[in-house]
Amino acid sequence: MKIVAAPGPVSYPLILATREYRDLDLVFGKGSDEPGAYAIADSLTSLIRSGLRIDVVTVKQLMFVYPELRGPRIAVWRRGSAADVLIRALLDKVGLRAELIYADDWPSVLNLLNMGSAQSAVLNLGVLEHVGEFLEDLVGAPGACGAQINGNPQYFIDVYKAGIEIARRNLSDAIDYVANKLPIRLPRDFIRNILTRVRYGIYSPGDYREFVEVVKRYGGGK
Repeated sequence: MKIVAAPGPVSYPLILATREYRDLDLVFGKGSDEPGAYAIADSLTSLIRSGLRIDVVTVKQLMFVYPELRGPRIAVWRRGSAADVLIRALLDKVGLRAELIYADDWPSVLNLLNMGSAQSAVLNLGVLEHVGEFLEDLVGAPGACGAQINGNPQYFIDVYKAGIEIARRNLSDAIDYVANKLPIRLPRDFIRNILTRVRYGIYSPGDYREFVEVVKRYGGGK
């Protein structure tokens, strides 16, 4: 079964599942590249912007604003990213005007904050532990990442749950395996933090029509 996945947190259980599911053909990319694949896993924002469905949510509680939402400048990972879309929506929701400044990787976002170039930052759990409200919840998103499934969903559910369980059984080995298989280089501490801190699982997206409108308004989705 071909599954197309963005090389972010949504892909980690899928990477691990390839160790047990030999028929799993995992391809890193975007759903718009291979819309006919059995499943397409990405951030919920990216799925919507690609005109895809959210059939399941697989990652919850990933991003947050630190130390609190304030300006005049907020550091954000990549213009047009899910972080960018969601923080724009939140700023409008609370009526705060702020300048967004961008970095190309998550550690650099934190560095902008630490250097005083920004007064707050959108971070994820790979960079810093967080207890409190998450950005996805604040803007009414059903989660952070998920998938469109073009067929019987049971295979995807089984594969994803298997990957989560593999990480639980042997975390150190799982971190090494994910780090070696990802098409991008990431610190092992970052991968460890994601695997141990985010809420992985198979969740229903519920009625997410309002969130579709949020993405269309702030992210240029279809």
